[in-house]
Amino acid sequence: MPLPADLLRRDAEEAVRLIALDLLSQAREAAPRCLDPEDAEGLHDFRVSIRRLRSTLSAWKGLLRGVVKKRDRRTLAGFQKRTGRGRDAEVALVWLEEQVDELEPEHRPGCEWVEERLRSASLAGSGDSNEMVCADFAAWAGGFESRVADRVPAAAAGPPYTEALAERLDSIAHRLKACVTGLGDDRKRGAHRVRIAGKRLRYLVEPVGAEIELAGTMVDRCKQLQDVLGTLNDANVLDDLLGVYLDDASPASEAGVVELARLNAARAEASYRLFRLDWLDGAGMQALLDEAAALASQLRDADDLPDRRPTRPRASG
Repeated sequence: MPLPADLLRRDAEEAVRLIALDLLSQAREAAPRCLDPEDAEGLHDFRVSIRRLRSTLSAWKGLLRGVVKKRDRRTLAGFQKRTGRGRDAEVALVWLEEQVDELEPEHRPGCEWVEERLRSASLAGSGDSNEMVCADFAAWAGGFESRVADRVPAAAAGPPYTEALAERLDSIAHRLKACVTGLGDDRKRGAHRVRIAGKRLRYLVEPVGAEIELAGTMVDRCKQLQDVLGTLNDANVLDDLLGVYLDDASPASEAGVVELARLNAARAEASYRLFRLDWLDGAGMQALLDEAAALASQLRDADDLPDRRPTRPRASG
């Protein structure tokens, strides 16, 4: 269900229901691709579409009270969790393949052993498991769509979407700022909280990114933040895995696992240094927060907003 050209002119509840139905449609399109072994991005795109929908339902849970249940958000979180192991292994394997040619001969047995472990984890998160996830998703999606599409609007008109969006934008931008303020030197949990808050900000404004130039600029900036923190998160996830693998490694594999852990730690350090240089010590984060404040102000002055047809965001993260 494509978003209507006059989305910004709708009342808040109607606009958000239309956005939720469009995101559901995207998830339905992506789900079968998880089962195609030739589609390298199928699982990723399905997970992104689920994450977008879950983030939208969480951001607007007050507005959608009565039609969207807490169990809907829990169900979506379950789909993400059930597919997470396989996706983490896929990402780690891509990085591992990039390191092979740089390893010394004595490190290659350990690299091959880690590769076998990751491929086993990837297979455990695919195949029949993904088939069950897709079947469960299809069953849930049918009931969810009926509830959202059949919602009877309240007799009294609610707040306009622009006003409600400005309020949510202020709130989520404030949350992002709080995460940055409390970051310290926490390169795992703290950086992960900043990453999640940045994603929520992006998903909130994405539906109007094609209508409002400033919103599109914000989406692009959020993507840049996600790129650097995504690499850091991938390194942190692999660091945890390699720690577990090291405990199980044989003497022949141990040196290779240790070397991979060293290379991965260097990747994490470089990513965090770039994040701090460009986003914390540099102007990146403040520019994003300033754009959020300016967009909220622009939304409140709705008469000056354009009336162009919104487009679907690409499943890039």
